[in-house]
Amino acid sequence: MTKLSEPPFRDASHVLEHLALTHRRQGILPTSDPTLAYSLPIPHGWGRVQGLGAQPDAGRPEILGIFAPDPDIEGPRIIVSATRLRWDVDPAEWVRHGWELAKWDIAMARSLEARWHPRFEVGGLRAIDGRIETRRATGFVDNGRLFRVDVAGPASTWNKHHDLLWPCGVLMSLDKPTFRREVEPLIHRGGPHMEFHLPESWSAKPEPPPWRGTTRWVALPAEGAQGSVVLRIEATRWQYDQPEPVETRQHRLHRELWDAGISLGRQPKRIAPGSALGTPGLVGVYVATARDREQPFELRFAHRDVEGWSFDYTAVIASPERCPLDRMRAIRALEIAITTTTPRPKEHTPHAA
Repeated sequence: MTKLSEPPFRDASHVLEHLALTHRRQGILPTSDPTLAYSLPIPHGWGRVQGLGAQPDAGRPEILGIFAPDPDIEGPRIIVSATRLRWDVDPAEWVRHGWELAKWDIAMARSLEARWHPRFEVGGLRAIDGRIETRRATGFVDNGRLFRVDVAGPASTWNKHHDLLWPCGVLMSLDKPTFRREVEPLIHRGGPHMEFHLPESWSAKPEPPPWRGTTRWVALPAEGAQGSVVLRIEATRWQYDQPEPVETRQHRLHRELWDAGISLGRQPKRIAPGSALGTPGLVGVYVATARDREQPFELRFAHRDVEGWSFDYTAVIASPERCPLDRMRAIRALEIAITTTTPRPKEHTPHAA
């Protein structure tokens, strides 16, 4: 990876106190689609260089505006775009993969604290004609569209412009947001004991429970996938009015995986919950490398404790090199399942007396 002398990406929230002195709020109404109307802070003295009205195919970004201090867009600039998605995917992974295909070295990719929408950011570096270009994208998903604000410029002047560009993506907003995070319709699944939702392109069915007092469902994409992902959701009633420790649940899972011919490369590492952040009862989300007799892959685990029930999630996720789209869809489906799983009242189950 290309290295800079200083970290190229940092928080610059201190600029918000004086934002009115350094930026103006710019509103844009794209001619292609009024529902794409947006506004964002633009540095004083910068103008709109270009705005395109063409609607590309699903999965390709539509440029909604380019802003720069002068017509030379090889210098610092702001690029606003919208991408119409077909599937529910993890948006940070979607952007990251696109950049990697374009030969960007990824410096970071992470979720941001939610404002009106759950947001993410991706930062990267790339050598172009003998110079280093730096780019930072901030975005969110609304009503099936991935909105992005990319701030970019030569690495040689990045530190000079970083704080000026930082609020542009963080404070970008739609004029009429729907606040709908999902791309596909959500389908109700589950029962007895629990219910949850998954994207419409996923199927789910119950499996025999591994032990008494547990309900297990297994889900996978019904279309558009290579069969390289699977999601398992379990509900277990508490004993003695308290949940089992996460360590006990993971140890039991490791034994089951081992018996199935799957070995973990290392102990699970706790990671950020992405758009599942703030879900009631969420104990944690974890990731580990694993392999079976044929290939390596990634495992993600999540655990929730709610109203006398423990919900445990296990996702087998393809490597980004082998099946990137499957990976993006699996991560997003896991987050949706986590946020929507609820205990099912006894009187609603088919076995109620």
